[in-house]
Amino acid sequence: MRIARSVCAAACLSISILPTVTAFYPYKPHYGGDNSNENAHRRAQQTTPETTSRVAYGSSIALPLRRVPTRRENKYTIVKSKAPSQKNSVAIDQDGPDFSYMVAVGIGSSTEEYHLLLDSAASNTWVMGKGCGSKACGSHNTFGEGDSDSIKIDDTPFSIAFGTGSVSGIIATDTLHIASLSPLLSFGLATNVSDEFGSYPMDGILGIGRGDTVPGTIEHPQLMDVLSTSKLISAKLYGIHLSRGKDGLDDGELNLGEPNKNRYDGDLSYNPTVTNTNGFWEIKIADAGFDGEMAGISGRSAILDSGTSYILMPEGDAVALHKLIPGYTQSNETFTVPCSTTKPIQIKFGDQTYDVSTADYMGGDLGSGNCASNIVGRQTFGETQWLVGDVFLKNVYSVFDSDNSQVGFGVKSSGNEPVSSASSTGSPTVAATGASSATASPILPPSGSANPTAVNQNNPQESQPVKGDAGRTAAPASSFALLVALGLLSTFV
Repeated sequence: MRIARSVCAAACLSISILPTVTAFYPYKPHYGGDNSNENAHRRAQQTTPETTSRVAYGSSIALPLRRVPTRRENKYTIVKSKAPSQKNSVAIDQDGPDFSYMVAVGIGSSTEEYHLLLDSAASNTWVMGKGCGSKACGSHNTFGEGDSDSIKIDDTPFSIAFGTGSVSGIIATDTLHIASLSPLLSFGLATNVSDEFGSYPMDGILGIGRGDTVPGTIEHPQLMDVLSTSKLISAKLYGIHLSRGKDGLDDGELNLGEPNKNRYDGDLSYNPTVTNTNGFWEIKIADAGFDGEMAGISGRSAILDSGTSYILMPEGDAVALHKLIPGYTQSNETFTVPCSTTKPIQIKFGDQTYDVSTADYMGGDLGSGNCASNIVGRQTFGETQWLVGDVFLKNVYSVFDSDNSQVGFGVKSSGNEPVSSASSTGSPTVAATGASSATASPILPPSGSANPTAVNQNNPQESQPVKGDAGRTAAPASSFALLVALGLLSTFV
C-alpha cells in the first residue's frame, strides 16, 4: 500500500509551479544545432582526465570529492581520489569533466555504498528505493526494507519537483554513515523517479541547503541540523573545495563543522545570506564583468548551488556580461566565446571581486574558433536571481555558515597537494589561460551490472569494480550523469 500511495503522489505531482521547484539543476544547452553540440560532447569525453587513488573514510567529517569520467560505453566509471589532508575526511566522487560532485555514503546495515549528489541548493536527502518501479531506478543502487535491519518506514509521502523531472515516494529513517559519523536521519525513499534520472549515475541527493518550508517535501531535520543538534560537529557549517578535473589534483573535499584552513590563503570574506523560503544559500551580487571591466549589474542575488555545473541568469544579464567579451555570439539562451579567450570573468560579492577562469566558464570547442560559454541566459527563479554553480565554485574555497547566516569565500591555497604532476591553473584572483574545458551529455545507464568501474591511471583500458572502504562493492557508478544533469536540469531543478 505504501508503494501504491507514493506512486499516486508522483502521478499527481505538477512540476510546472516554479516556487516548489528545488534541488539540483541539470541543464543541457544547445549551441546552434545538434551536430555542433554533439561534437563538443565527444570532445569532452575524449579529454576527460583519468586518475585513481585510495578512497579513505577519515575519523572526521570532511568528504573529499572524487572525479568520475563518463563514456558512451553503457557503463559508469569512477575515478577515485586520494584521501584529503584534513583529518576528518572521506573521499567523494565527481562525474565527468567537472559536471557533478557526489558523496559516497552507507545506510543502516546495508552492505551497499550509495552515491548522493552533493547539493547545497536542496535541503532534502533522498535515495532510490527498493520498491521503485521506474525505469531509471533499474541502473542504480536502491535501498529499502530487507537491505537494513534498522530501517523504519512510514506512510508519509513526499514529492520533489525539478526543472523537467520529479521524484516522489515515502519517508524512511535509518543511520546514515558519512566518514566516522553515523547520525540517525529521516530521508526520502523514492518509489517513482522520472526518466531524466536514468541518464545520471547518482543514486540520490544529499541535501545540505539551509532548510526549506516548501510543503510536501521531506519535512524532517536535514543532515546539517541533525549533525549539529547531536553535537557531532562543533559548528553548523561546512566548507567546500571543488577540484578541477583538468588540473589532475583530485583533491576536492567537503569539511563539516569547520573549514579546512589549508585550502585557502589569508582570511575568508563573508557575505550575509538573503532570507528565502526555499532553503537556498543566497547572497547579494555587487556586480559582474570581464577582465576588469564591470557590466554595471546590480540588485541581483546568487543562489549558490553545488548541484549545478553552470551559471544561469536572466537573459538580459547574460547579454550584458557577454558583451564585454570580444567576439561573443548569442543563440537564444546560449552564448559562444572565441576559444582564444584567455581573460577571466569576474563576479563581485560585497567588496571582493573573484575571477572565474576560462578553464571553467569556457566549454567545448564548437568549431570555427568558437567555444561554448558555460554562462547561460536562462531565468531559473526570480528575475533578479542567478543560479551560480560549479563554474564559479571551483574558483574559491566556500564556507556555508548556518550559525551566523553567512557564506564565506577564500582565495584557494597554492599549497594544495597534487595527485599528479599537473598543477592548478585557476584561483579567485588569477585566471587560468589554458585550454577550455568541454561539456558533456548524459550517458546511458549501465547495460549490465550496477556496480561502477574504477579507471586504472596507468592503463585506462584496464578497469575493476570499485570497492568501498569496508571492502564493500561500491554502488553503481552514480557520477558523471549528474553534472550533466546539471545541464539537463537547467531544464530541471
